[in-house]
Amino acid sequence: MDWIERTARAFDQDEIEVEVPAEAVAAMIAFERRYGGLWCPAVGPNGMEYGLNGAASVYWTAQGWVFFGIMDGDWTNSVEVLLDGRAGMALADKPLRILNRSIDQRLEAHALLLAVQRWSHLTLELALPRGTTPVLAATNLPPRVDEASGPADLWWFDGTSALHLQLRAWWTEDHDIWAVHCFGQDTTALNQIKETVLNEVAGLLRPEKIWCSLCERSECGT
Repeated sequence: MDWIERTARAFDQDEIEVEVPAEAVAAMIAFERRYGGLWCPAVGPNGMEYGLNGAASVYWTAQGWVFFGIMDGDWTNSVEVLLDGRAGMALADKPLRILNRSIDQRLEAHALLLAVQRWSHLTLELALPRGTTPVLAATNLPPRVDEASGPADLWWFDGTSALHLQLRAWWTEDHDIWAVHCFGQDTTALNQIKETVLNEVAGLLRPEKIWCSLCERSECGT
């Protein structure tokens, strides 16, 4: 990873080049060694690409130093990686929003989504005050999948049904919008988890015509 040490650059909040922090170089080297060159399919036609791609630069943000280490094919947008391993995005000229508590958590969440995306499903929406994490009152959900859950992904899965809450919009008005994906291997499993969510999830669910990114149409599910 000599090329990172040779070419590393750093820019402050005013985009002025400054001395590169040693910890930033170390973080980029560690990231490239572990994840550089990794590619995996996405829900849409574009893939998820991991690696610095020859650009060893860090930028100062309100969250600290970040570097661009991932291209998210579903968002068609770069993911910013913090030196502590968290990751997020800055969209619509809004500040960086932390979406993943670690790269491994991001990979686990994505892998689980790919595993269930072809199951029968229903997509709803949940509106919450900005920065609020959804709280589920239901006690009869599948087991929580902690390794796949983070600031923007909450997962429950038991092998035949799944529930995925995913932050989908955080840059408009004064609230966040979460997609609520209910999955079932068959109609019975889907209906069971759908009824649990509709009856017991705290917050505002909006089951009218929601565009589903999984099947690319509205009014998915049963």
